Amino acid sequence: MNKQKFIEQELEQALLEGRWKLFERLPSERVLAEEFSVNRTTLRAALSALAGRGILETVHGSGSRVRALPAGHPAQSDLADRLSASMLLIPSIMQACSLAIKPSQILSLERILPVVGTALRNGDTKTFVQAQVQFFMEAARFIGNSSVNAALSACLPEGKSLMRLYASCDLHSCETVFSHLARILSAMRHADAHDAASAAHDYFSALQTLAEKK
Repeated sequence: MNKQKFIEQELEQALLEGRWKLFERLPSERVLAEEFSVNRTTLRAALSALAGRGILETVHGSGSRVRALPAGHPAQSDLADRLSASMLLIPSIMQACSLAIKPSQILSLERILPVVGTALRNGDTKTFVQAQVQFFMEAARFIGNSSVNAALSACLPEGKSLMRLYASCDLHSCETVFSHLARILSAMRHADAHDAASAAHDYFSALQTLAEKK
């Protein structure tokens, strides 16, 4: 195993052990490189790899923060299991969010939706997936409960699984999923808790149907 892969695994293990929580910023590259006894180039490559998997978010000049928690066991990565869990949990989370969210926070979600739409039109599957995951993570964050954030992160399908799923789908199927996401946002704008929950259920139901056809 090369050093980069080793550092990736060490960082993942630290996340699973609760060293850093969701949305918490990691120490600087210099501090982490010294801790793991590697050069900053190797560390930066490991951080980039985790960012590519949607676990970290790295912004130039601002460092890295935790975006999602890694799966603790291969079984947790199963797309069907995660979609089933999402259908059970996330509609309730979106329902609560629609009642708690503020107008300024709605704006942050409104900025994400065009990114999803543009990625869909351009055939950019990676951005299409990442922006959708970001939408749910941001929405849940506005509830202000770390346990809710952790539950959402644990059940959301992994980015790689979703990318493989969307790569096998036609444009119409992807547009259907996008329409449900837009409906969730519309329900939140109107503080319609029932419709927010219904739209979230339909969103994950559509994904589940696509996965079953795959």
